Amino acid sequence: MPTNRRQFLQASFAVGASLLLSERAKASSESDLEEKVKRQRALYTLRLASPYPIYQSEFIPHMHVEFKSLVERFTNGKVYVDIHHNGVLGSGRELMAAVTRGQVEAILISVSNLSRAAPALDILNIPFWASANQAFLNLICSPQWQSMVIDPINQQGKLTVLIHHIVGARTLTSTKHFNRLINLPEKLEGVVLRVPASKVLHHFYNMTPANVVDVPWAKVAKMARTDHIDVMDPSVIGLFAGPDKLRHQIGHVSLIESVPDAWVTVANQKWLNNLPNKIKLEIQEAGLQTFRTHVAQIEQRQQRCKRALMALGAKIYHLNEDEKQDWQQRFGHHNAQWNDIKRELLGSTQAFQQLVDATQQRSSDN
Repeated sequence: MPTNRRQFLQASFAVGASLLLSERAKASSESDLEEKVKRQRALYTLRLASPYPIYQSEFIPHMHVEFKSLVERFTNGKVYVDIHHNGVLGSGRELMAAVTRGQVEAILISVSNLSRAAPALDILNIPFWASANQAFLNLICSPQWQSMVIDPINQQGKLTVLIHHIVGARTLTSTKHFNRLINLPEKLEGVVLRVPASKVLHHFYNMTPANVVDVPWAKVAKMARTDHIDVMDPSVIGLFAGPDKLRHQIGHVSLIESVPDAWVTVANQKWLNNLPNKIKLEIQEAGLQTFRTHVAQIEQRQQRCKRALMALGAKIYHLNEDEKQDWQQRFGHHNAQWNDIKRELLGSTQAFQQLVDATQQRSSDN
C-alpha cells in the first residue's frame, strides 16, 4: 500500500474515532445537564440505593431506570429519583440500616437481608411451597399476602414495599475451590454453608448436616475466593449479580428450588407518608407499573444469567424426582418442626395454609 494512501486511511480512522468519542461526550454532557435541570426543578428527591449496577439491566431485574422514569413522569417532575447503584452505599444489611434510619429514601434488597427489619417477609424462607416463579407471583398478588404480610409491615411504621422482584428460586451452589455437586442433604456433611441474615433460612440449614455461617453479601465473593466457604444459596440471577465478581467463583449449581430468592424495593415509610398524598400515591403507582414490566421480562433474564454462568465454567444441575422428594420430605413446610415459626410470624398454622393456598390461585394481576 502506498505511503500516502496508508497515511490517509490512518488519518481517516483517527478522525472517525475522534468524532465518535466527541459525540459520546456530547451526549453524556447533555444527559448530565438534563439530570441537573430535573433535580433543580423537583420538590422532593428520592435517593434509591442498590447493590446492583444499572448497566447490567439485561441480566439483573433491578428495574432502576424504569422506576426512575415512571416516578418522575407520574409526579410530573415533582420527585427526582437519584440512583446510587453498584453498592456505592453498601449492600444487604448496610442498606437495611440506611433506609430504616432515613439515610436514604429507598433501597433494593433481598427479603432475607431485610427480614430483621420486616420479619413477616421471612415466611417466604420456609422451604418448598413458594419457590416456583408462578407460585410466588400468585402469592404476592393475592389478598392473603396483602393482609397477612404487607399490612403488618405497614403497621410497623418503618417501611413500605414499593416493588416485589421475582428472581427465581435459591440454589445450593459450590464454589470453584470446593467444586462438588450438592444434590442430596447428606452431601452437606461437614460443608461450610454461607447463609444470609434470615432466621428462617438459618433454621432450615441447621436441620441439615452443614456447618452454617452468616456472611454479609458484600463479603461472599472474597470468602469463596479464599476458600473460607464451600457452598452458598443464591438464585441463578443472584449468583450472576453478586458483588465483587461473585459469578467467577461458581462451581456446581444445584437447582433444589427450596425458597424464592425474593428481592424488594422498599421506601422509608416516614418519608413517604410526609409527602402530599397525591404524590405518595403516584410513587406507589409507579412501583406497581414497574412490577408489571418486570414480570414480563423475568424469564429472559434468568436464561441470560444461566447461559452467562455456564460460559464461565459453572455446571448447572436439575434434580431428578427422587432427589426433589428427599429434600421435600425432610425439610418441607408440612413438617411439624415449622409450626412454631408459622405461629411466630403469622399467628397460626392455619394462616400459613392460607398463603400456601394462595400460591395456587391466579389473580387478576398476573
